[in-house]
Amino acid sequence: MKLRFIAGLAILSAGALLSLSNVGIASGSATPQNVVLLYNGPAVPNTHAAPSTPAFTLWCNSTCVPSVSLPVADPSTNKAEGTIYVWTKNFDPAGALAFGEFIWFQLKSGDIYVDSGENGTLGAALDPSARPPTHIGADPGIVVAGGGDGMIVGGTGKYTKWTGTYTDRVFVELSFGVTHPNYYDQLFFSINPN
Repeated sequence: MKLRFIAGLAILSAGALLSLSNVGIASGSATPQNVVLLYNGPAVPNTHAAPSTPAFTLWCNSTCVPSVSLPVADPSTNKAEGTIYVWTKNFDPAGALAFGEFIWFQLKSGDIYVDSGENGTLGAALDPSARPPTHIGADPGIVVAGGGDGMIVGGTGKYTKWTGTYTDRVFVELSFGVTHPNYYDQLFFSINPN
């Protein structure tokens, strides 16, 4: 009798744990997951038409310029996830390395629009003896470490109702020659929905 009681208690306990774990899985699946993307490679000019979203029009205010268009991949699988299109504004070559960016993530499950505000993207040149350029050939250049933070300002498809933040971090090899384009080394994005 005692053995049956213990066996029954064990079965009930296992059933309760299984039920609790299923509740955790079910509630976790309703929460959107972060989107993490990576790019390594040469800079490619952005020749894409501007997005037709009010957030872009408000942010750009006719003062932004196209920057780059880059394919992005899931860093855990290295599978292509889509393309980013970037516009910048407020860049002053004589001033601090700070500017605003609007990024359009055109992904398999929809689009995500983010902006870093007026000067939310920052960078600083690294000492060439500590981190020399390795991808721009013999062209003179420097490596800039930088990144940006900002807000999700719109989306389509799976991302239609997303709000939240994004972060990007990168090493950019800036080429001052004519042989090689700038090179993005470990351009990392994390898009974090609320």
